[in-house]
Amino acid sequence: MKRLVSISMVLLMVIGVLVGCGERETTNEQENVTLDIFQGKVEIVDQLEELVEDFEKEYPHITVNLDTSGGGEDYLAILKSRMNSGNQPAIFQVPGPTERDLWIDFLEDLSSEKWVDVTADGLLDNITVDNKVLGQPVNIEGYGVMYNRAILNRAGVTDEMIKDVDTLSKLKEVFETVDSKKDELGLETTMGWSVGGTAWWVAAYHTFNVPFAMQSDPMNFIQDLNDDKANFIDNDRMLAFKDLVDTFIKYSYEDVASIDYEKQYSDFASSKTAFIQQGNWTINQLNEIDENLDIAFLPIAISDEKGWGNDSIPVGVPNYWVVNKQLDSKVVEASKLFLEYTAMSERGQQFMVEDAKYIPAFTNVDVKDADPLAKSIISYASEGKTIPWVWHAFPSGMNENDAKQAFQDYVLGKKTWEEALNFLDEKWDEKTN
Repeated sequence: MKRLVSISMVLLMVIGVLVGCGERETTNEQENVTLDIFQGKVEIVDQLEELVEDFEKEYPHITVNLDTSGGGEDYLAILKSRMNSGNQPAIFQVPGPTERDLWIDFLEDLSSEKWVDVTADGLLDNITVDNKVLGQPVNIEGYGVMYNRAILNRAGVTDEMIKDVDTLSKLKEVFETVDSKKDELGLETTMGWSVGGTAWWVAAYHTFNVPFAMQSDPMNFIQDLNDDKANFIDNDRMLAFKDLVDTFIKYSYEDVASIDYEKQYSDFASSKTAFIQQGNWTINQLNEIDENLDIAFLPIAISDEKGWGNDSIPVGVPNYWVVNKQLDSKVVEASKLFLEYTAMSERGQQFMVEDAKYIPAFTNVDVKDADPLAKSIISYASEGKTIPWVWHAFPSGMNENDAKQAFQDYVLGKKTWEEALNFLDEKWDEKTN
């Protein structure tokens, strides 16, 4: 459980003091460079474009083309197409070990970059190979059962009851209390959850991560699956996981198999739902609808078992910026300059904290004025109540193809839970044998 401790320590470390940083040395006369960036966070496109504009003003010899693919699109498939077509980005995103190894021949060694020294402990582990740092953490994120405190209080769920939720039974009690007063609260449904539409990844990545993250040793469990020493169908966490999924289905939309991402977050921000399973990356979109929401996270529990992490939320690094070393050297240097600008300049730090509402991965950034969701994540971390993000170590295609299908088939009654687990076992074995 070393990873859980390091993430908690990281979030405490980033509550630091903003410090001045040096700039990369540049010459007066520079050759013009075009820098293509391909990223997957639709939530911060406007903010990132503003950062790019300021970067171009400071470095007028560099023209940046920003391309975004997300919100339900298959980022990896589009990236593969670009890499194979010759339209390769200079900077792109890699989420963890599986895709890191996929693109290993393209990844520039960034070990000597200034920001490496101010990256919080443990956050470079998943992007380091043979002692070479191959990427820069984009940020730290967390997710769980997000709730609207005002709605819960109106339903009779007190702050003391909210703080007491540390098992699935207690989570169900809170859901049922709100659901029983759904009509008088003006709710369309109690919880916004989806396994389809443009929000298929909510279940296929984030919900599916939970029973893995609650294993006694998540990475060892994944390796045992790879080596045919473990399976889904007789794992206690995977069997217990059914209860959480059934709970989400019960209290969510009737058409849970097709609800899209925009409806999920907009209904929550408009007080049409009291809960959603989402993360702090939604804060800007929620604020566009109602910037005065009193929101935070409940644990995402799968059982009442003590010691599993049922009182916790998943916290991790969602993506790393990487540099394509196979492009011209001047493009590689311009890429490094952009990453340095993002992590080390005052403007880059403003982007992270004020604009994108990130929890920064760097200890030189002040997050004292964090948004409500970031504060909730930091609170869980300070109490040691975090579980890791481990889907980045799954076989390629497991989430976006197989987990997606398994959830949709289960929700639509095409598979029993046991059949869904057997299906996942078969697909995992196909990918690793």
